[in-house]
Amino acid sequence: MAQFRKLLLALDLNSESELLIGRVLQMCRDELDRLHVVHVIEEGMHNAMPTDLEAVCNPHVQRMFDHTAIRLREVLTRNGLKISSDKIFLVHGEPSFEIKKLAREINADLVIVGSHSKHGDIMHLPGSTTNCVMQGISSDVIAVKI
Repeated sequence: MAQFRKLLLALDLNSESELLIGRVLQMCRDELDRLHVVHVIEEGMHNAMPTDLEAVCNPHVQRMFDHTAIRLREVLTRNGLKISSDKIFLVHGEPSFEIKKLAREINADLVIVGSHSKHGDIMHLPGSTTNCVMQGISSDVIAVKI
């Protein structure tokens, strides 16, 4: 694989995340020290997600973020990815927008996303998040079929 300075792996913490991590370990073995990971908590997924400064101070919302951060760390560790905390991002919003935004902010030159087509999709088109991430991003994108 070509040398990339910064890689951003987007995980959604579904059952296929572990397959994606396994593929990343195979494909990017020499770049793992430059790997960053993001998980986006989708808007509307947790109806208590913060929308303003007051909500950020809500202990219930903080517990949800903390729980998701623990789950993310567990998935990474269980699959052999040792990523320092400063390279793990947990954000709230619309996944494709937040992934592209973070890629710009950290100057990632490669974004890695999992791609799964809907069951019965004979054309095997990428999922909507994967498709949206690929549109209008300056970084290279690898959509890993999982």
